[in-house]
Amino acid sequence: MRNFSLITGLICLLLLGYGCKETGESGNQSGVFKLEKLAGRWEFMNNDTHQIEEWSMTSNKELHGRGFVLEEGDTTFIEFLTIRESNGVLTYFAQISDKNSSEVVPFTLSSQTKNSIEFSNNGQDFPKTIGYEMKSDSMMLAYIEGPRDGQSIRILFNFEKQQE
Repeated sequence: MRNFSLITGLICLLLLGYGCKETGESGNQSGVFKLEKLAGRWEFMNNDTHQIEEWSMTSNKELHGRGFVLEEGDTTFIEFLTIRESNGVLTYFAQISDKNSSEVVPFTLSSQTKNSIEFSNNGQDFPKTIGYEMKSDSMMLAYIEGPRDGQSIRILFNFEKQQE
């Protein structure tokens, strides 16, 4: 019986150790996304559109940004963005610049890793999810996801960081 208790205790310690996140050189847990990775000017271009997101750190826990779309040199869409802790939860706030609405829509943190972060708001029509995945220091995949025309879709944006 004593061996059983010892083995059970060792298994529990191993499981606890396995469940703990690794700590990197900076002391930051490897499963935590560093917001400063988003800081800077990011651009995505395809045949139809030129999209830009600009982010800047306003404190070590808050990021402000704006996203806009250029078509033939004219700004056709602009939104103001903030990522900060709200009520103890990391939250992404989006405010579309529109004459008819200045509503700020919150998306709460739904998952994160060292290289990706995702926010969700199931009360939204579209998108319900906004995510960022760092491919490198200069390449970022952003996406919006949700239901459209009876099916779930994900729209991808392959952003490239611009030199400052």
